[in-house]
Amino acid sequence: MSRGPQSRHPFDDPASTGSSGSAESDQTRGDRESAGAAIASLEPALWKRLTDAGSLVEAARAWLALQCQMIDGVTRGIVLLAGDKPNSFEAAGFWPEGSGTSPALTQIAETALRERRGVASDDRAQAADPAGALHVAFPILLDGELEGAVAVALRSGRAEDGRQALRQLQWGMAWIRERLRQARGAAQDRLLDRSRTALDLIGGALDHEGFDAAAMATVTGLALRCKCSRVSLGFRETKSTAVKVISHTAQFGQQMNLISCLGAAMDEALDQRCVILYPGAPDQLLATTAHADLSRVQQDGQVLTVPLLVGDRFVGALTFERPPGSPFEPETIELLENVTAAIGPLLEERRQNDRWIFVKVIESAHLQLTRLFGPGHLARKLIVAALVAVALILTFVRPTYRVDADAKIEGLVRRAVVAPYDGFIKDADVRAGDTVKEGEVLATLEDRDLLLERLKWVTERQQHMFEYDKALASRQPATINVVKAQIDQADAQIKLFDEQLARIKLRSSIAGLVISGDLSQMIGAAVQRGQLLFEVAPLDSYRVILSVDEREIGRVEPGQIGDLIVSALPNETLSFKVDKITPIADAQSGRNVFRVEGLLVTNPADLRPGMEGIGKIEIGRRSLAWIWLHPIMDWLRVWSWRWLP
Repeated sequence: MSRGPQSRHPFDDPASTGSSGSAESDQTRGDRESAGAAIASLEPALWKRLTDAGSLVEAARAWLALQCQMIDGVTRGIVLLAGDKPNSFEAAGFWPEGSGTSPALTQIAETALRERRGVASDDRAQAADPAGALHVAFPILLDGELEGAVAVALRSGRAEDGRQALRQLQWGMAWIRERLRQARGAAQDRLLDRSRTALDLIGGALDHEGFDAAAMATVTGLALRCKCSRVSLGFRETKSTAVKVISHTAQFGQQMNLISCLGAAMDEALDQRCVILYPGAPDQLLATTAHADLSRVQQDGQVLTVPLLVGDRFVGALTFERPPGSPFEPETIELLENVTAAIGPLLEERRQNDRWIFVKVIESAHLQLTRLFGPGHLARKLIVAALVAVALILTFVRPTYRVDADAKIEGLVRRAVVAPYDGFIKDADVRAGDTVKEGEVLATLEDRDLLLERLKWVTERQQHMFEYDKALASRQPATINVVKAQIDQADAQIKLFDEQLARIKLRSSIAGLVISGDLSQMIGAAVQRGQLLFEVAPLDSYRVILSVDEREIGRVEPGQIGDLIVSALPNETLSFKVDKITPIADAQSGRNVFRVEGLLVTNPADLRPGMEGIGKIEIGRRSLAWIWLHPIMDWLRVWSWRWLP
């Protein structure tokens, strides 16, 4: 049963393990002689072609031809080099030239690339490639990176021939690696040159604070670096491009023919959003009318315009001019493109910063409006729409504005029970919180001292009556008058004590709730005449006492209505009407408040004097914006009034 081609290590030769040292030496000597004969027969033209090759592809083709002539029995060869895309390799040359690709060679070359080592296939590859019985391939490695591979087909199928071919390819690989290093070094040199030029220009621009000086330094440096007769810089303003600076020119008028041609050429490049070179390639599909006019003005010189791209906008352009006979090389064009991309954002930032403040404001507003009403920026549009809706709601929705204040319930009438005379407490039947009826006894005072005093005066009156009778019997008018006065005095004292004894029991003058006074713990204690012992308030009429902040008192007027919720009855809203405003401020919790009295419209049965809550007085309809912002506006008015002269 036949088997397909196999890849094997180039130095795996089973036949060589059984040979003697003498045979190996003879074989090596023969290989050297044949190699020397091959080298001696190389055509000088191939060496010259390899040495003078201008590109890597030409060098690879010449190198492949040399390698195929140096290896005995080569029937076909191919060299692969890295392409533009990552991990892609393309055929750069064939041998014999014009022979085209071979599937077997391509396959063995791909195997060498995949395994990163030299590989060989035996004569079973004949089915795939009848031109060769043995195929060998070796990867091209440069600093550990795959740069390509070379593969050849040998007429002989011997393993020794394969080893010699791989050895020759490995030795000859130095030529192609050297050209790869040269190409890489040239690319790095070009990159360093671009970077150096860009850094020099950026450094020169940063040395100047203003835009004009920085722009002039940039265009002058570019003109000297690229051997241009003139370099011009312009920026797009509204619908056209305005030329800002021209190298080696301090002042110029905007109406000059040259300036008009420069602006038109910059507009032409910006409108097409690409680099324009005039005269350009014959197959260039770009409009170059303005560049042709500028070239004619400059005696048919060559013109190159590179747009300035900042972010996602083309903001301006640089126009480079050379005299006739000095065209722009591709390397120079690539250099200018890279330098322009680096220096453009810096110049644009300087130009933006040098404008007047009102111009910045207008442009910023225009930009925001463009983003708002133009395409895209959906999130911005939604946010603005939400803000407009909120503003409309704040302006046109006018709920009722209410002033809130701490509130307390008090009885509309408050009756005080005081001590009628100096004495001592005998009994206390009620205390604060008890409900009493009209005439109900609240407390009783001690009457023993009063009774003794009354008895004393009754006894004295009897003595005076005895003296009065005696004076009548002896007919002594003067004594009669004196004794009669003493009897009247005793009668008055007795009547006084009778009145006091009648007020020993302290009674409530109205039916209601005892809101203050607790004498149950003061039995036997002394009281003074006029001392407040109890307060009684009726249960069918209350008033609301509100402590209104001084910042809102000016909006409160008698007759306004409001609502009240007390902490004890949170589920019930009580209505009241403002009755009286006391024009005296009182300090509470670090702020000034005014006492406002209101009358309750209804008096729930569960309501009691002393309950506290929050009251809100309806002032009138106001907009939501005014309701939320007027405290800040009032504070700003007071603050500004303090600091204004």
